[in-house]
Amino acid sequence: MMKKYTIGEFGKLTGTSARTLQYYDEIGLLKAERTAAGHRSYKEEDFATLQKIISLKFLGFSLDETAKYLRNENWDMKDSLVFQRNMMKKKREQLDDSIRLLNLAIEQIDHNHKLDPQVFTSIINSVQMEEEHKEWMKSYWPEEFVEQLYDRVKEDQEEYEKKMMDLFSRFKGVMFSDFMSPQVEKLVHELLAMATELTGESLSSLETLPVEDIPLDPWLFPNPFSPEEEKWLEQVMTYYMEKETENHAEE
Repeated sequence: MMKKYTIGEFGKLTGTSARTLQYYDEIGLLKAERTAAGHRSYKEEDFATLQKIISLKFLGFSLDETAKYLRNENWDMKDSLVFQRNMMKKKREQLDDSIRLLNLAIEQIDHNHKLDPQVFTSIINSVQMEEEHKEWMKSYWPEEFVEQLYDRVKEDQEEYEKKMMDLFSRFKGVMFSDFMSPQVEKLVHELLAMATELTGESLSSLETLPVEDIPLDPWLFPNPFSPEEEKWLEQVMTYYMEKETENHAEE
C-alpha cells in the first residue's frame, strides 16, 4: 500500500512550512489529495515535485514559470535532474562572476578611494546579462565576430573588467574638460587601445552601423554616463578618431 503523509509530516520531512504547502496547493503548483475528513495528504511522488519547486525557486523562476516547467510531461526524472544541475551550474557561474566584480570594486576603492556606482552597475550588468547581450549584438554584427569577441574577452576577463572599471571611472573625473588636455587625450588613447585589443583589428575596419542607427535598450544596457556626459564623450571620441584618420592620410 502506498504510504501517505499528512501536511505536518510532509512539511517536517521537507523543511517546508504548512502555510507554504497550503499556498502551493491553492494555486495548483503542488496539489494535495484529500482524506475522507478533508485533510491534505501527500504521496511519495510529491517529494520529487517539491524538490523541483524548491530548486527552481532558488534559481529565480517565478511561480508561473515553475508551473509551466512542472507541466512538461516529456521529461523523466533524469532529464529533470540534468536540467536542474545545468541551471545550478549557471547560477554558480553568475555568483562567481558577481563575487569577482565585487572584489574588483573593493580594489578600485582601495586604490582610488572611490568608485562610481553607475560604472560598477554597468559593468556587473554586462557580465550578468552576457547571453542577452550576445544575442542582441548578433542582430547587428556577424555571429562569428561576436563569438570571437567574447572568446577573446574570456581569455583574460578579469583584466579587461579591471581596465574598464578604471577607465570609465577616470573618464568620470575629467568630464567636460578641454578635448585637447593631456589627461583626456591619454584616456582616449587607452580606450581605443583596449577596444582594438578586444576586437583584434583596427576599429575603422569593422563593418558596423552608425551608433545613432542602433537602438540601445536602457534595461539591457544601462549606461554609466548621463546624457550630457555621453554627448561630451562622443564628441571627444569623434575628434580623436578624425585626428587619427588625418594623421594616417598624411603618412
